[in-house]
Amino acid sequence: MTSDQALAELRPSMFALAYRITGSRSDAEDVVQDAFLRLHLATPKDKVRSLKAYLATITARLSLNRLRDSRARRETYVGEWLPEPLFSLDDSAVHAEDISFALLIVLERLSPAERVVFVLRNAFDLPFEEIAEIVDRDVAACRQIFGRARQRVAAERPRFNVDRARHRALLRQFFDATRRQDIEAMVALLHDDVVLHGDGGGKAFANKQPVTGSRAVAQFILAATRLLPEAVVFEEAEINGVPGLIARDGGRMRLAISLDTDGARITAIYGMANPDKLDVATRS
Repeated sequence: MTSDQALAELRPSMFALAYRITGSRSDAEDVVQDAFLRLHLATPKDKVRSLKAYLATITARLSLNRLRDSRARRETYVGEWLPEPLFSLDDSAVHAEDISFALLIVLERLSPAERVVFVLRNAFDLPFEEIAEIVDRDVAACRQIFGRARQRVAAERPRFNVDRARHRALLRQFFDATRRQDIEAMVALLHDDVVLHGDGGGKAFANKQPVTGSRAVAQFILAATRLLPEAVVFEEAEINGVPGLIARDGGRMRLAISLDTDGARITAIYGMANPDKLDVATRS
């Protein structure tokens, strides 16, 4: 297989891998570009037996370096940090739950080594012997790291198999309640323990800490949407693999909203308002 064929067939999977590790679309794009450059420069002595495994290894190493570098910046980030949203992903092998905000937020709480080990083992089923070389640990340590990470993800990540039609119906009811500024209708849609996550990056209005509870979340959402310019137009869109809403003002995206639901009520809301992340997410 030529490098051009690899680029066409494997690039989406490598991007998804880098995105799951870094949580950053821009970092993932840079990582994949670098990984394919290294592939292009590889010589026969490199003994590339499995192109996908080779690319996954290089991508993971580069992503780990990016993640370590970005952790210090995220510690000084204004407000809550959320991943750059994805509005499309051309890879049928990547499931929506693998790139969901719910999972990525849990992964953000793991150490860089835990995150890389979990993603490589869980998403690519890479042997622990190869994972050990990437994170510079021995095989036994990698098994233990994966076990801890898997337990934490299982404990903290909500898992509901919700029909997409039901998800979209709740999204539309949510939008209707927001449009009408109907707080009681909004509260009725929200789980009692709903959590609102917002990311403005200090450059746009957003909650700086997660807001919890149905009435508190409803009040915040209705107050925040009243601050949007009258010219803003909402439309439905796929956000990280699930139905969501985006708000545009004069062609520029101002807000992206994604929801988690248990099928009955909304359990979590993710609002991205940071203009830098929205610009990255929407560029071609």
